[in-house]
Amino acid sequence: MPQVKQVALAVLVALGLITSARPAALMDLDADTAHQVAALLKRAGDDGLDAGQYRAADGAALAAFARDVALGRPKLRSLDSDVALPAPSFDAEAVVAKAVAEGKPARLPELLALPYPQYVALKKALARYRAIADAGGWPELTAAARNYAAEPQATLLRKRLSYEDGQVAADVNADLTDALKRFQLHHGLVVDGILGRATLAELNVPAAARAGTILANMERWRWLPRALEPDRIVINAASAELVLVLDNHVVLASRVIVGRPRDPTPILRAEGASLTVNPPWNVPTSIAAREILPKLKRDRSWLARNDMVLLNGPPGDPAGLRQHPGPENPLGRVKMELPNRFDVYLHDTPGRAAFARQDRHLSHGCVRVEQILPLASYAISSDLASIETIVAAIDAGETAHLPLHRMLPVYFLYWTAFSDPDGAISFRPDVYGRDARLLAALRRPTQIAAEIPELCPKG
Repeated sequence: MPQVKQVALAVLVALGLITSARPAALMDLDADTAHQVAALLKRAGDDGLDAGQYRAADGAALAAFARDVALGRPKLRSLDSDVALPAPSFDAEAVVAKAVAEGKPARLPELLALPYPQYVALKKALARYRAIADAGGWPELTAAARNYAAEPQATLLRKRLSYEDGQVAADVNADLTDALKRFQLHHGLVVDGILGRATLAELNVPAAARAGTILANMERWRWLPRALEPDRIVINAASAELVLVLDNHVVLASRVIVGRPRDPTPILRAEGASLTVNPPWNVPTSIAAREILPKLKRDRSWLARNDMVLLNGPPGDPAGLRQHPGPENPLGRVKMELPNRFDVYLHDTPGRAAFARQDRHLSHGCVRVEQILPLASYAISSDLASIETIVAAIDAGETAHLPLHRMLPVYFLYWTAFSDPDGAISFRPDVYGRDARLLAALRRPTQIAAEIPELCPKG
């Protein structure tokens, strides 16, 4: 019994909730509590954590587990310098203290885990894909599988699809073309039912690699507040899609164009403050130096032909370039102002044909929105009634600012694995390499300490 008491006290001391004194309330803990702690830490892998990083029935390990599963690992968050989310405010330590005091530490995964259906779905999927990998994985297909109307290719493709498609698993006569289209839809591919090179490559990604992708996304979920605002805009840079949520219901979905791999759209929270119609484009210095200055050196008339002016500085200095509003302005007709340290925002575009592309990672980091007018109207009045007002302001031809009726949170996120409405897990390519860097860091566990430094307060 003395050892059990020491373990319980070590837990709370490590959490900083008590000093080395021994409150009388802690003296009644029995051996069952210590066994629950040990069992809990052995199951840390269920949440995508490394059970080897936590020592069974050790107070410091339980404290580390609580912080990691509830808030994420700070050194993973800091791998990329373009992550700026508000510091989570959830008190994991208090939850642990209460559970231990009540002798119910086994409930901690339930109490600490994020209450998002997406996170719950990913946790279940992680177990499923790991089980597939542990059993040897699914069969690898060759180029011959493209002729899946014939045997033995049909049987091989059916077996492969059955691992992820419940309809194929339940019905040996399920239509393979329809099943292949579902697979393509869930992997961001052209949905044509043709087993081409891109579809074959996705089919042959090992189950273990899919489990790694899921694990990386579970970690990023922990970086978010435990409750998102009921009204919000959410951009998934990995799938190049946007949703507008009002009163916790999706009211608008739109394709978007996001940053190309060398200019990734950051992960951050910002707040929409106003709309600018007929916006001028103040060219960022990096773009001016990299893309415009070389053109100016070759052709001094380039500025005038592109309706640009130098705001200050000597000729050829790109620091003060501005493009007037107009049909060629890359911001289009509407821009949503989002003050943030990365200077990314949502805007229209004259190049609307690019929205039809499957790969829409094309911008310098800002987000071009296909459904910009409906989004702008919802942002102003929470309905579509403001579209006429916005169009009238555009038609007036002058730059104008329209305030939003409230600050609207905008989340720029990066989900390469997510649950679809039908319950299937969808995957997207790791275009920015965020998954790869996170998983590589996890393979170097000594570099991931369970510490909670001050996180970036900017949104």
